[in-house]
Amino acid sequence: MILHGASISPFVRKIMLALAYKGIAYDLQPLNPYLEKELAHKRHPMGKVPVLEHNNQTIMDSTVIAHYLDDICPVPPLYPGTAEDRAKIRWLEEYSDTRLTSLIGGVLFYQKVLRGKILNKDVDQDAIDQCLQHHLPMVLNYLEQQVPAKGYVCEHFSMAEVSLWSIFRNGWMAGLRLNSHYPKLHAYISTIEQEPWIANLISEENHELSSFYCEPMIFKAN
Repeated sequence: MILHGASISPFVRKIMLALAYKGIAYDLQPLNPYLEKELAHKRHPMGKVPVLEHNNQTIMDSTVIAHYLDDICPVPPLYPGTAEDRAKIRWLEEYSDTRLTSLIGGVLFYQKVLRGKILNKDVDQDAIDQCLQHHLPMVLNYLEQQVPAKGYVCEHFSMAEVSLWSIFRNGWMAGLRLNSHYPKLHAYISTIEQEPWIANLISEENHELSSFYCEPMIFKAN
């Protein structure tokens, strides 16, 4: 099993964690679609990551890959529980991959880490301020109401935790800190980070990526 991508991508990190959770061995082949566009398009028609190769098959899109992993290795499940539980897990995965990622990944991480740190280019501070002051608070307020004060969204660890933590990790790299502004969400993220496979990845990223980390941002909730 070969996974193409880099853990700095929340979507690749999502699959790395899913594989670790299931105890599936794999080889990570580094691929940065921003810096290796031609190679990325050879792997994926839209030049995206992650891409998974397994048994002479190529599987694309993090959500498709996650369901594929559940199909070939059902235990432990990434989408556990009742139909209602799985619907909530899938919704939070979708919300994380779209709305939350568009702000944390598309604005904060893109401007502060990708442009400012990796590419050494000017950042759009107005875009960052707009995100922090007007757009992101509404999303965080919504998630504050969706996550539990203790434990996980459903009874067991699931793709909801994997997806949300993966993109919040990019926010942390960009300097985003929740702390007391969103106590339930902060506690929820902290609980996820106590899982050993999450802690292992944090340690690896801190060793490899710390030069790209940004100073904590002053963030006031609306």
